[in-house]
Amino acid sequence: MKKFSPTHLELRYKTYFAVLYIPKDVQVTLGKSKFFETTCTGDFKVAQSIASMKVIKWKAEIANARSKSNDPVINSATELNRLLKNKSSPTHLVKEIIEEETQRIRHEQGELHSDTFRSIAVGESKVLKEFLSPWKKYQQDRGLSAKNIDQMFGDIELMTEFIPTTNLLTYEKIHPTIKHLAKKGNLSASSVNRIVKSNRNFFKYLQTIEIIPEQLISPFTVPNEFKVSKRPNSKSVHKTQSWINFEDYEVVNLYQEALVRGEETLAQLIKIAAYTGTRIEEICSLKKVQVNLQKNTIQIINAKTDAGNRVIPIHRELRKDLKNLLANNIDEYVIPNLTFNKYGDRSNAIGKKFGRLKKLLGYGDRYVFHSIRKTVTTQLENANVNENITADILGHEKPRITYGQYSGGATLKVKEEALSHLTYDFNQTVKSPNELAVKKSPTKKSDALTTQKSSTPRKVTKKTIKPIKSATKMTKTRTGTTKTSSKLVR
Repeated sequence: MKKFSPTHLELRYKTYFAVLYIPKDVQVTLGKSKFFETTCTGDFKVAQSIASMKVIKWKAEIANARSKSNDPVINSATELNRLLKNKSSPTHLVKEIIEEETQRIRHEQGELHSDTFRSIAVGESKVLKEFLSPWKKYQQDRGLSAKNIDQMFGDIELMTEFIPTTNLLTYEKIHPTIKHLAKKGNLSASSVNRIVKSNRNFFKYLQTIEIIPEQLISPFTVPNEFKVSKRPNSKSVHKTQSWINFEDYEVVNLYQEALVRGEETLAQLIKIAAYTGTRIEEICSLKKVQVNLQKNTIQIINAKTDAGNRVIPIHRELRKDLKNLLANNIDEYVIPNLTFNKYGDRSNAIGKKFGRLKKLLGYGDRYVFHSIRKTVTTQLENANVNENITADILGHEKPRITYGQYSGGATLKVKEEALSHLTYDFNQTVKSPNELAVKKSPTKKSDALTTQKSSTPRKVTKKTIKPIKSATKMTKTRTGTTKTSSKLVR
C-alpha cells in the first residue's frame, strides 16, 4: 500500500496545514491554484491522518472538474472508486469518506442520489456513459450504417441522462422515465418506439460484454399509450399506415411540375424511378460505369440488401435520357451536381426538393418518393407479371424458398419484357403550373382515421382535378396609392 506523502503537510506557526496543488488544466474551473486548509493540530501523526481525508476529497473534486459529465455525484463516486481500486490512498480512509458522503448526499439530495453514489463508489454498479463509445465501435464493426448508429447513440445518451448507472436499469425506474421523456419532449409514438428500441439494443450489448447478467429481461418496454400496431383491428391507439402509390398520371404531373420550375435534375430522377422502380439513393449514387448502353443494362451495387444488388434492363423510353446524361462531363455520376451529406448519401438534398414539390401539389405525408416505386409495382401487378420477376427488378427477397434460395433469378430478356408494361405519357407537351392537374391527397387527420389501404382502385373524376388559379388582390395604402398582390390558390 502506498503511504501518504508528508508533502501534503505544511507547518505554519506550530500548526500543520493540509495542502494539495491543483493541476493547471483545472485551475480555472476550480478558481484556485491549490487546496489549503488547517488541520488544527501541531501533532504530525494526527495532522497526517486529518490531511489524508482532506486530500482524498480534494482529488475527487479535481476528477469532477476534469470529467465531461455534469453530474458531480457520479464524478466524485467514480474517483473514489478509482482510489479504492488502485490503493493510492489508505483503503479504510476512502471507505470512511464514502460513508460520510453517502450520508451527506442522502440528507441533501435524497435516497436515490445517495444510493447511486454509493453503488458506484464501492464498485457495485457502473456508469453507463462509459460504455457508449465501445457500443458505437461494436455497431460499426457489425456494419450498421453511420446514420443509424448516430440516431441510436442520441437515443441512448438521452436515456443515460436520467438513468446514469447500471443499478437503475429496472422496470420501476425506466418505465416512468420513458413517459416523462415523451411528455417533456412532446414525442410522437414512433419516436418513443425508436428510443425504446435503441436502448434495448444497448441493454443487449451490456449483457454481451457481461456487465449485466444475461438472464435479466430487458426493462425497456413501450408504454401502452405509445404502442403502435400494423393490425387494423388492434386495440393500440396508434396504427402504422403504409405509403400510398402515385397514379400513373400523377407521376407525369410531378415530372412536368419539376420541369416547369427549372428542376431538370429532379425531373430526370422521377423519370428514372418511374421506369426502373429503383430507390432514390440507388439512382443518386449510380455511376456512369454502371450503365451499359451496348448491353442495355443498369447495374445496382452496394444496395441495402444482397437482393438489392441487381441488373435492370433499360426501358426503351429511358434510353435517350440516359445517353444524354452519360454525355455530360461534370462528374462520374449519372445524376450530376448532387452533394454528399455527412453520411455519404447523395440523395438527401434532392429528396427534400421532391418533398417540397409534392407538398406544393397537395400530397400528404403518406406520399413520398418511394411511392413511385409502389407505382411501378402496381403497374407490373396489373400486367400480371410474376411476383418473382417483380422481386428481381425491384431488388426484393423472393417470397418463396424454392426461387429464393435455388433460382439464379430471371433473365434480362424476361425482365425487359416485364418492364415493357410500364407506360407513362412523359412525351406530352409540358404544361404550365396553372394547367397542371392537382390531386389532393388525404390529410394527416384522414390518414389517421384510415386503418388500411383499400383494395379497390381509386376512381379519378373531374371533380378531383383542380387547376392552380391565380388570384389578384387590390388594396389601398395610406398614401392613397393602389397596391396589387397575387397568390396561387387551389
